Amino acid sequence: MYYYNYIWRWTQPLRASGEALHLVSTGRSHPPPAATGHLFCFKLSRTSCIVFMMRQILPESENPVLRSQAKDIPLSEIMSRDIRTLIAEMKELLSHEEYGVALAAPQLGEPIKIFIVSGRALARDKRNAKDEPLRHAQGKQSYTETDLSRAEPRDQIYINPELVKLSRGKKDKHEGCLSIRGKWGKVPRAEKATVRAYDEEGRQFTRGASGFLAHIFQHEMDHLEGVLYTDKATEVYDDEKAAE
Repeated sequence: MYYYNYIWRWTQPLRASGEALHLVSTGRSHPPPAATGHLFCFKLSRTSCIVFMMRQILPESENPVLRSQAKDIPLSEIMSRDIRTLIAEMKELLSHEEYGVALAAPQLGEPIKIFIVSGRALARDKRNAKDEPLRHAQGKQSYTETDLSRAEPRDQIYINPELVKLSRGKKDKHEGCLSIRGKWGKVPRAEKATVRAYDEEGRQFTRGASGFLAHIFQHEMDHLEGVLYTDKATEVYDDEKAAE
């Protein structure tokens, strides 16, 4: 997150945090950035706030991190301010994507092992296998499917995920990516997948899935390995054809 060390004043009263209105700088060290990204503010009064700009989902042509292998996050840093800020930004960005169902940190230029699955995707998926409880995860209490279901339809966070099991059977899946907009493809994906990961509280869990969620797992795990769906696609086509 990039903070700007000065206060902006709006040309009209603020009605809500993050509202896009015309800005006037107070004259401190820097002018306002171009209004092409997501601007958010911490409201100080009816006419002033501290403004910051979030990371963005970068296209493939502008993001070399997409082709690198992501690194594990030390367990001691999972609950750090930097990681919490990154997760909050990923959630916010994904919430604005009509067709986005998941997002990996490398898509924002961050070469670390995090991906999130949106609550919308979890609500759509109806065929998940039950979670396998892990009783003693790094000294912290783990959780089971019952605990996860209470969190839905909130986004789910996967930190340092490992793909521990894939079914042998594969089917072609219709697939797109927020880093390669305007394109779609058909990708052979396993029907079932199991992932072991940590949540944002540092608790370890194992989640098995079939169908749509298993498909998401494989796409996001590819991102953490520097692989894009177009590398595995049997067919890639423009958005117009996908709409037919």
